[in-house]
Amino acid sequence: MTASLKDKHILVAVCGSIAAFKACELVRALRKEGADVTVAMTRSATQFVGPATFAAFTTHPVLLEQFPADPSAGVPHVDVAEMFDAIVVAPATADMLGKAAHAIANDLISTLLNIVECPVLFVPAMNFRMWRNPATRDAVTRLRGWGRRVLDPDKGTLATLHEGMGRFPEIPAIMAEVRELLDRPQLLRGKRVLVTAGPTREPIDPVRFISNRSSGKMGYALAAAARDFGAEVTLISGPVQLEPVPGCALVSIETAEDLAAALEREIKGQDLLLMAAAVADFQAAAPAREKIRRTSRPPTLKLKPVPDLLKTLRKKFKGTVVAFSLQAGGDLETARDKLRDKGAEFIVVNFYDEPGAGFEGDTNHVWLLSSSGQEVEFPQDTKAAIARRILEFVAPHMD
Repeated sequence: MTASLKDKHILVAVCGSIAAFKACELVRALRKEGADVTVAMTRSATQFVGPATFAAFTTHPVLLEQFPADPSAGVPHVDVAEMFDAIVVAPATADMLGKAAHAIANDLISTLLNIVECPVLFVPAMNFRMWRNPATRDAVTRLRGWGRRVLDPDKGTLATLHEGMGRFPEIPAIMAEVRELLDRPQLLRGKRVLVTAGPTREPIDPVRFISNRSSGKMGYALAAAARDFGAEVTLISGPVQLEPVPGCALVSIETAEDLAAALEREIKGQDLLLMAAAVADFQAAAPAREKIRRTSRPPTLKLKPVPDLLKTLRKKFKGTVVAFSLQAGGDLETARDKLRDKGAEFIVVNFYDEPGAGFEGDTNHVWLLSSSGQEVEFPQDTKAAIARRILEFVAPHMD
């Protein structure tokens, strides 16, 4: 089935080539198929087509500067990089191909290409001598080797009236590539997936609580990946500083008791449970009704264990369960014991004492263990990429 472009967020990155005017036609073709298109331009591209033209075609401001004159909170080029389902670099010049292939980030578009995790399509257009230059050919080979799609330019009469390869490809050919780019495998089509994410907060008094450093990023990445694989997704989230995942139902909770109630309500009819929430192990035995005042003698805080939510739920839930375990020192044996104890089909293990694999960051390094004895390592990568790999492994083993 051909991928639909309706409501897809696509960035068209226009570089400095005489073919820049043909990007106008591409933008119109994408809009006609329902895509929400934003245009970014290099400074040299504006010498061929004015930004006002693309702004009129897209109804969005054109992105020009990596560091705008009126900076807002955050890092603009990083925020922009997370907005799109695909990027189409059209026309892609020899300069931009070389930058992308060698991690050069000295303008907005080259910086975005270093950051984005969405699919990228390069549509080259240049003088035939540039296209056959060994440096350009090497850049194309490197990009293709990394999974970026690079079209071959068409052969014909160029702007200089020379004959050769370098012409901007025909719009129907580009559109076909964009559709294929967005045609993700629907591994979970027709499935219902429930994801828990983030920490819980267990009150000590009305203003203090016991919690942990979980950012929720891994759980949110799993929800987004399950959605992209075609699932109907419900995300139960503790308190986090993250935007809701578009296309996923969001249930907000605070305490372990809230999470237990939400799981009880939402679990019916689900096919897959991804229990990524960092649920507190202990809670105050008797939370104070008023703020505990500071005294010369610190109060004694009595704790009690939080009920084992997953172990209790497993007795009722007949779908596939993926548990999560945070360990230290590369310890997999504890996770193997936990897998058996919880009755889960899979458990994902990461290590909080490993740089780039613990709390709050954007990367992770995990092991995926199965009840059948399979153990797979996913080397350090972004949490979005790790989430996709987990689901790609789990999906074929679901009932």
